[in-house]
Amino acid sequence: MGNCCVVKGAVDHWVYVKTGDRKGAANDADLRIILSDNEGHSSSEFPVKCYFSSDFQRGKTDVFQAPSLQGFGDITNIEFWREKHDEEADWYCEVLVVNDRRSDKCFYFPVQRWVNPNQRYKIQEFSTILPQFDPNREERQKELEEKRLLYTFGQTAPDLPVQLDIISAKLQQLNSCGLPPMPAQQWDGLEELGSIYNATFPEPAGMDRWSNDLCFGAQRLIGCNPVMIKLATELPEKFVFSTDMLRPFLEGWSLKQIIEAKRLFVADYKILEDLPTKDDRPLCAPIGLFFVTGDKNLVPIAIQLYQDIAPDNPVFLPNDNPFTWLLAKMWLNNGDAAVHQALSHFCFTHLLMEGVSVALNRHVSPTHPIYKLLSPHLLFLLAVNARGLDQLSTPGGWIDQTTTIGREGMFELMRRGIEEWRFDVQGCFPKELESRGVLDPRTLPNYAYRDDGLLLHKAIENYVTRIARHYYGMSPDSPTKIAEDYELQNWVKELSIPKENGGVGLKGIPGNGRFKRIEDVIFTLTNIIFICSVQHSATNFSQYDEYAFPPNYPALLEGEPPIDKLDRTEEDLVSILPDKAATLETIAVCKVLSARGTKSLGEWEFQQHYDPMALKAEKDFRIELQHISRMIKQRNEQRDAIYKYPYLDPEIIPNNIGI
Repeated sequence: MGNCCVVKGAVDHWVYVKTGDRKGAANDADLRIILSDNEGHSSSEFPVKCYFSSDFQRGKTDVFQAPSLQGFGDITNIEFWREKHDEEADWYCEVLVVNDRRSDKCFYFPVQRWVNPNQRYKIQEFSTILPQFDPNREERQKELEEKRLLYTFGQTAPDLPVQLDIISAKLQQLNSCGLPPMPAQQWDGLEELGSIYNATFPEPAGMDRWSNDLCFGAQRLIGCNPVMIKLATELPEKFVFSTDMLRPFLEGWSLKQIIEAKRLFVADYKILEDLPTKDDRPLCAPIGLFFVTGDKNLVPIAIQLYQDIAPDNPVFLPNDNPFTWLLAKMWLNNGDAAVHQALSHFCFTHLLMEGVSVALNRHVSPTHPIYKLLSPHLLFLLAVNARGLDQLSTPGGWIDQTTTIGREGMFELMRRGIEEWRFDVQGCFPKELESRGVLDPRTLPNYAYRDDGLLLHKAIENYVTRIARHYYGMSPDSPTKIAEDYELQNWVKELSIPKENGGVGLKGIPGNGRFKRIEDVIFTLTNIIFICSVQHSATNFSQYDEYAFPPNYPALLEGEPPIDKLDRTEEDLVSILPDKAATLETIAVCKVLSARGTKSLGEWEFQQHYDPMALKAEKDFRIELQHISRMIKQRNEQRDAIYKYPYLDPEIIPNNIGI
């Protein structure tokens, strides 16, 4: 609590002013207010100021008595402004609350803005209204015009999406771990590599399971890139194999039988073919074949490291020399890691949602219910991307130092990926699963990413539906309200406009840039929230467990991929691992990236809604998430150790892309 200031005489109304808990939000402002009620009465302007102490401090609530308002009914509107003499100072006001002591009613007026001096703000109770019904329409439009000057689109490189201090956090991790800086020299062996972990950098989960075929298969299902496995409906044409070659791994089934039984799966990395890499480092464009065993385990049965049939592009098999087979798996995972970092994690969550956020701020008022709905899930994103991209992908930065593809390869891979990405397929969780033939739980067992994710997608859809139908109504009213909501329509239009024409360039937005049905609105909002919370969690928070032991999931490999099936040794395997300096760099950054810094899904950093119906929808959402959390915990108790998957427990999922 902040200050409490009292005026003389009988007083029925108290005014509570909450300053936002944001950097630079505090200000010893000179504030003036006019209150209006539901019967047309308006007070005279009165000052809200403590003259004997500083008020409006960050995160604090100051309390003031209003002058006597005899005969007033329920307070429905507030007009307020800052005096011009303090124009150099910033002030972020979270909410104004008026308490009528006669009835003990509280009336909430969310401000949720940086308040400029000498500008009048008119706020309705709950401050959530569609633009076509807002009596303060001109003020609202003027505010958006000013924001459009502030929020403009740019691109890190041509054809990429428009779009936390990682470095200092990484250095803090390194300084606190007690390890001396490591030279750029190779490891003596796997034993030396395994000895570096300590309390700061604990042994990652991948360290104990990296060589196991069951765990290699499980990485397709519960690893940090669980979006590559696809049902094989026919034999891959580019694969050079015979039935006899694969027979030992099919438990007596024929290839034709396992295809018909939906037990053959493929991971194809054609998108990596001829990708430029840092210093021309070798990068494979592998194809992996996987089989669901009678025990319902997904196991690899064949790996080919390149796309084209050639004498020096053999098919590696589980009965090859153990280290030769391990090398093939490591090179496949190296390709998978490139796709994960550039596309699944960074491009398809961070960068695509940045464009959504910029367009939202350009066209949708903070008073709009859709802004309030999306705001908690886009919080911090612009700052995280601006600082993270600059620090990680700068020339000679972390991406160049610790990945095969480097920054130029990363940018090219993002260009390729964004050309294939559609909001109505890859951007919609159930549709994306369906596109790979893995939506049906009976088709691919132990796919916790799918099974847990579907629960969360439905919960988010239920929450969005309650909010959307409250403000847009049910048919036949909703199409008219949607059509007349020019802020919503301007936003979705800019999402759909191609990048070269000044838009975000998202393909597959419902209605081709114009919403006509409430189902289109619900679909779009549901998937944006899902990507910013659930999808980002799935691709981000397991990074330490996967990357921190390089043989398990190598972002960088040195040397040349095998071009024959000769016997290899542990020395051959160790020789292609990143050197000691690059390994420690990878461990430190992945530790930072795997940390959680914001509240769990459904628990907002800042309250957006004050409308009782919206608050009820939020409460119902939290109850459903609590139920899902219990269900996922029970599932993990029953899952085999290699399939335990905590990353989509709602208690672990952050609201937003906060790192």
